[in-house]
Amino acid sequence: MQRLLILLSLFFLSTSQIFAQGTTLADIRDVREFEVKSNGFVLDSPQRISIHAVVANNRFRGIASSAWILNSDTREVVWKLRQSQQRSRNRSLADYDDALELPKGKYEAYFASYLEPGDNVEDFGDFIDFLAGRVFGGSRRSRDYRDLSLTIQGQGQRVADDGVDRWHEQLRTNAIVSLTGLWDDRYEQRGFSLDRPADVTVYAVGEGRDEDLFDYGWIINTKTGARVWEMTDRNSRHAGGASKNRFIRETLKLPAGQYAAFFVTDGSHSTRDWNAAPPYDPDFWGMTIWLNDDGMKKYVKSYEYTPPGEKNVVVSLSRIGDHSSITKSFTLNKAMDIRVLAIGEGSSSDMADYGWITDGIARRRVWTMDYDETVHAGGDRKNRMIDKIIRLDKGTYSVHFVTDDSHSYRDWNSAPPYDPEHWGITLYTVGESFNQNDVVPVDEIRDPSALASITRVGNDDRRRQEFSLSQKSEIRIYALGEASGREMADYAWIEDASSGEVVWEMRYRGTEHAGGAKKNRLFDGTTTLPAGKYLLFYESDDSHAYGDWNDTPPDDPENWGVTVSLVRGNR
Repeated sequence: MQRLLILLSLFFLSTSQIFAQGTTLADIRDVREFEVKSNGFVLDSPQRISIHAVVANNRFRGIASSAWILNSDTREVVWKLRQSQQRSRNRSLADYDDALELPKGKYEAYFASYLEPGDNVEDFGDFIDFLAGRVFGGSRRSRDYRDLSLTIQGQGQRVADDGVDRWHEQLRTNAIVSLTGLWDDRYEQRGFSLDRPADVTVYAVGEGRDEDLFDYGWIINTKTGARVWEMTDRNSRHAGGASKNRFIRETLKLPAGQYAAFFVTDGSHSTRDWNAAPPYDPDFWGMTIWLNDDGMKKYVKSYEYTPPGEKNVVVSLSRIGDHSSITKSFTLNKAMDIRVLAIGEGSSSDMADYGWITDGIARRRVWTMDYDETVHAGGDRKNRMIDKIIRLDKGTYSVHFVTDDSHSYRDWNSAPPYDPEHWGITLYTVGESFNQNDVVPVDEIRDPSALASITRVGNDDRRRQEFSLSQKSEIRIYALGEASGREMADYAWIEDASSGEVVWEMRYRGTEHAGGAKKNRLFDGTTTLPAGKYLLFYESDDSHAYGDWNDTPPDDPENWGVTVSLVRGNR
């Protein structure tokens, strides 16, 4: 009898210890290299949970393992592995123990096992392990990581994997926009309309490095085409895992209107196949937009957004190939807001394929596709784009686009942008009210004050035009040419028709850079001539001229040559 009492006492003591430890809320094991696993659990009341993890030892240059816990509803990280106490088990592995107070709620536990060759490879053996893991699905040290695990205990309910999937699906269903779980090379878009102003939360997880984002999102006003929000390197933060993982959570106050949300991914590192440690919220790679007030749902509609296509196009220079220089001109009969969509090539703050707009009469730039204003256009990092609204006054303008000798439409030397059809520059009018008569295409811009004009001069050419002045007059000379060293190779001059005396000549010292290649030179100035008859000359050598550039053309290629016009007050 006494022996029976002792056995019963031991039984109840062990049982009470088990209940004191709680049930297993999460148990993640057998995490192989380059893998991330998760479990879910529910706490019905606030409590203290215990956490035990077996991970790669910080002193061991092998697999970099990590563990963390998310609040399933808010997607906020409530615990990270590095906050725990560590004790080394051996050279390869270490044990972490921690305890955490958590409120009632739903939680997701994650364990990831990744190696980044730039940060974790100490010697050649580690490098071979890395290659073996990526190429053959394992390494010669795999046996050292069979014990990698994450165990969480407490009083609550463990949730199966399909239960966590249902949590995620419910979050996506409750969102007004959900572009998540995205794979490589995706360009996703979704429209939504607000009948009333609303506060929304934008949550986006993507990729970026060195102030450039490669997987990122933005929102536009579909009526105007203007971007109302964009994920950038500056407004985003580290999202956990690899340093290139970025995320943003931001509240926006959006007026009533129609909108479209976009998210683009490049050719690597996404939900499909992480090439480095994943972020803390891997399943929400992409962008999600929630209403802050569920009572506003009746004023929101979601729809399949389709781009406006070629509606309200002012000028379209698209699908541009290698080694091209294209110009189109137009006249605005009133001041207008113009949407500029330009996609080109650039790196190291310089553009190789890019567009610009010039005042057609004054021939001066009014807008340029500067690298610092562009964003990643998908595909290779050098694909750049800009999509913005500019204001143009009433007048005549020329739109230009130039490409170098590689990486352009249908001849890409690396991954193309997500919208290759718009490689070039396209101008649209803004707003629904558009009168075609307000925009007039112009085949050739004629300056009414021009006295003589020799333009679009090709190679090995020599031209002349005569003009006369009825009185002493100030004239403007606008000349574009080519320099060879400190001498001019393509240049203009003016002679007195009676004496043959040269009264003006385009010399290197009097010119400035004309844009494009350094040898492109511009003279834009005035001189005064007495009444009389004059001959305007232009001469070019055998290379680099209009229609046959051997280097980047100038900002105003159509006017390669010379134009003489009267200055106001002399007309």
